[in-house]
Amino acid sequence: MRSVSKFLYRSYVAIGDSLSEGLGDFDFDASRCGRGWADRLAGLLALEADQHQEEFFFGNYALRGGGMLEILTAQLEDALKAKPDLVTIMAGSNDIMCRRSKHSALESLLRGAISRLLDAGCHVLVVNTIHPTHLRVFRPMARKARVMSQLIERVSAEFGVPVLDLFSMNEFSNLKFWSEDMVHFSGHGHIRVANKAADLLGLSSRIEEFDESQMAAPQRSLWHTLRWLWVYVLPFWGRRLRGASSGDGLNPKHLEPVQMICNPGERIVSLVATQTSSVAYVV
Repeated sequence: MRSVSKFLYRSYVAIGDSLSEGLGDFDFDASRCGRGWADRLAGLLALEADQHQEEFFFGNYALRGGGMLEILTAQLEDALKAKPDLVTIMAGSNDIMCRRSKHSALESLLRGAISRLLDAGCHVLVVNTIHPTHLRVFRPMARKARVMSQLIERVSAEFGVPVLDLFSMNEFSNLKFWSEDMVHFSGHGHIRVANKAADLLGLSSRIEEFDESQMAAPQRSLWHTLRWLWVYVLPFWGRRLRGASSGDGLNPKHLEPVQMICNPGERIVSLVATQTSSVAYVV
């Protein structure tokens, strides 16, 4: 995991799918804003900027259901318009099952996206895909996930862009880092990814993490497994059969970057304005 040179970031845009949007994080259903590893990383970046008396702006353009095509076209264009110091790209998890014949096109998309961001003066951090071995039913996808992660790493290496190696994070074999739906990080997982990103970026602050002995894993009794199939798995396959996405009809959290205000003494970060309301959260 290659770190980047120390830099004071004054703005950050996240593009990606549901993992960057923040699904699975604590209280996500109550408020999307301030939730997810990207928002939590933005809080750490805001604290860093505040220590240097600099304003900080953040936009999370990630949206659930997005594949590489959507992320590296529409979301990319919005990110370029914002002209941020930093862009994180987390794409590929929704493309793991695509045919290998499509990989060349996906590779070209990623190469073009990174090239355009670098040409625009943005710093870029790329995240590869999860290693789906935490449930036995997911393990047949592990080889495809490895191939997708290798594609992402190969393209990133061409530009010398750092990769947050999610695929190799052993903690994600532990169910405590997964939410009830088993495909999105739990709050603990989102915090761990945010802190790993902070390591890569050389930030001085980290989010406090629970000891694993204090963390609870989703229950996997027969009843809970049947409920999981009914609540999460069947709707997923229903959408696939209809050609629909879980993000259909939704907007991203931010339509443009919003300013983040810090209270460093209490490690409180507030979003000045969102499409819904003002949000404050602890980092």
